[in-house]
Amino acid sequence: MSNHTHHTAPTQFVEANGIRFAYRRFGKREGTPLVFIPHILGNMDSWDPSVTDGLAQHREVILFNNAGIASSTGEVPTTFAEMATNAGVFIDALGPHHRRRSWLLHRLHDRAERRHAAG
Repeated sequence: MSNHTHHTAPTQFVEANGIRFAYRRFGKREGTPLVFIPHILGNMDSWDPSVTDGLAQHREVILFNNAGIASSTGEVPTTFAEMATNAGVFIDALGPHHRRRSWLLHRLHDRAERRHAAG
Protein backbone atom coordinates (compact mmCIF):
# COMPACT_ATOMS: atom_id res chain seq x y z
CA MET A 1 0.00 0.00 0.00
CA SER A 2 1.27 3.43 -0.91
CA ASN A 3 1.48 5.93 1.93
CA HIS A 4 0.48 8.66 -0.49
CA THR A 5 -2.95 10.25 -0.80
CA HIS A 6 -4.72 12.24 -3.48
CA HIS A 7 -2.85 15.38 -2.40
CA THR A 8 0.57 13.88 -1.60
CA ALA A 9 1.14 11.43 -4.47
CA PRO A 10 3.94 12.75 -6.69
CA THR A 11 3.08 13.69 -10.25
CA GLN A 12 4.73 11.32 -12.71
CA PHE A 13 4.87 11.34 -16.50
CA VAL A 14 4.64 8.73 -19.24
CA GLU A 15 4.95 9.35 -22.99
CA ALA A 16 2.91 7.68 -25.71
CA ASN A 17 1.83 8.69 -29.23
CA GLY A 18 3.69 11.97 -28.86
CA ILE A 19 1.75 12.90 -25.72
CA ARG A 20 3.36 13.36 -22.32
CA PHE A 21 0.65 12.32 -19.86
CA ALA A 22 0.81 13.54 -16.25
CA TYR A 23 -0.53 11.13 -13.65
CA ARG A 24 -0.56 10.23 -9.97
CA ARG A 25 -1.00 6.81 -8.43
CA PHE A 26 -1.65 5.86 -4.83
CA GLY A 27 -3.43 3.30 -2.71
CA LYS A 28 -3.32 -0.46 -2.31
CA ARG A 29 -1.24 -2.01 -5.11
CA GLU A 30 -3.22 -5.22 -5.43
CA GLY A 31 -5.64 -6.24 -8.14
CA THR A 32 -6.68 -4.13 -11.09
CA PRO A 33 -6.17 -0.39 -10.50
CA LEU A 34 -9.01 2.09 -10.84
CA VAL A 35 -8.13 4.60 -13.57
CA PHE A 36 -10.15 7.79 -13.23
CA ILE A 37 -10.93 9.23 -16.67
CA PRO A 38 -11.39 12.99 -16.33
CA HIS A 39 -14.45 14.76 -17.69
CA ILE A 40 -14.10 17.17 -20.61
CA LEU A 41 -11.48 19.79 -19.68
CA GLY A 42 -11.23 18.20 -16.21
CA ASN A 43 -7.90 17.27 -14.68
CA MET A 44 -6.66 14.93 -11.99
CA ASP A 45 -7.36 17.56 -9.34
CA SER A 46 -11.04 17.71 -10.35
CA TRP A 47 -11.79 14.53 -8.40
CA ASP A 48 -13.02 14.72 -4.81
CA PRO A 49 -10.16 13.55 -2.54
CA SER A 50 -12.61 12.02 -0.07
CA VAL A 51 -13.77 9.69 -2.86
CA THR A 52 -10.35 8.85 -4.31
CA ASP A 53 -8.70 8.42 -0.91
CA GLY A 54 -11.60 6.24 0.24
CA LEU A 55 -11.28 3.98 -2.79
CA ALA A 56 -7.48 3.91 -2.39
CA GLN A 57 -7.92 2.08 0.93
CA HIS A 58 -8.96 -0.98 -1.08
CA ARG A 59 -7.55 -0.50 -4.61
CA GLU A 60 -4.81 1.37 -6.40
CA VAL A 61 -6.10 4.66 -7.82
CA ILE A 62 -4.59 6.28 -10.92
CA LEU A 63 -5.52 9.85 -11.81
CA PHE A 64 -4.34 11.42 -15.06
CA ASN A 65 -4.60 14.55 -17.16
CA ASN A 66 -5.80 13.90 -20.70
CA ALA A 67 -3.86 15.31 -23.66
CA GLY A 68 -3.44 19.09 -23.64
CA ILE A 69 -4.91 19.47 -20.16
CA ALA A 70 -2.91 21.05 -17.31
CA SER A 71 0.55 19.42 -17.22
CA SER A 72 -0.04 16.95 -20.09
CA THR A 73 1.07 17.84 -23.61
CA GLY A 74 -0.73 17.31 -26.91
CA GLU A 75 -4.00 18.42 -28.46
CA VAL A 76 -7.05 18.73 -26.20
CA PRO A 77 -9.60 16.06 -27.19
CA THR A 78 -12.79 17.56 -28.61
CA THR A 79 -14.95 14.42 -28.66
CA PHE A 80 -15.70 11.62 -26.24
CA ALA A 81 -14.17 9.20 -28.74
CA GLU A 82 -10.88 11.12 -28.63
CA MET A 83 -11.01 11.17 -24.81
CA ALA A 84 -11.52 7.39 -24.73
CA THR A 85 -8.76 6.81 -27.28
CA ASN A 86 -6.32 8.92 -25.25
CA ALA A 87 -7.30 7.07 -22.07
CA GLY A 88 -6.50 3.78 -23.80
CA VAL A 89 -3.16 5.11 -25.02
CA PHE A 90 -2.36 6.27 -21.48
CA ILE A 91 -3.31 2.92 -19.91
CA ASP A 92 -1.28 0.99 -22.49
CA ALA A 93 1.72 3.24 -21.79
CA LEU A 94 1.70 2.23 -18.12
CA GLY A 95 3.07 -1.16 -19.13
CA PRO A 96 2.13 -4.76 -19.82
CA HIS A 97 0.42 -5.34 -16.47
CA HIS A 98 -2.06 -2.52 -17.26
CA ARG A 99 -2.77 -3.44 -20.87
CA ARG A 100 -6.01 -5.21 -20.12
CA ARG A 101 -8.16 -2.30 -21.18
CA SER A 102 -11.55 -1.91 -19.68
CA TRP A 103 -14.51 -2.84 -21.86
CA LEU A 104 -15.89 0.55 -20.82
CA LEU A 105 -13.26 2.40 -22.87
CA HIS A 106 -14.16 0.41 -25.94
CA ARG A 107 -17.88 0.92 -25.33
CA LEU A 108 -17.43 4.68 -24.84
CA HIS A 109 -15.39 4.97 -28.01
CA ASP A 110 -17.82 2.89 -30.08
CA ARG A 111 -20.88 4.70 -28.76
CA ALA A 112 -19.34 8.11 -29.41
CA GLU A 113 -18.38 7.09 -32.95
CA ARG A 114 -21.93 5.85 -33.67
CA ARG A 115 -23.48 9.08 -32.36
CA HIS A 116 -21.07 11.18 -34.41
CA ALA A 117 -21.82 9.15 -37.56
CA ALA A 118 -25.59 9.47 -36.97
CA GLY A 119 -25.22 13.26 -36.86
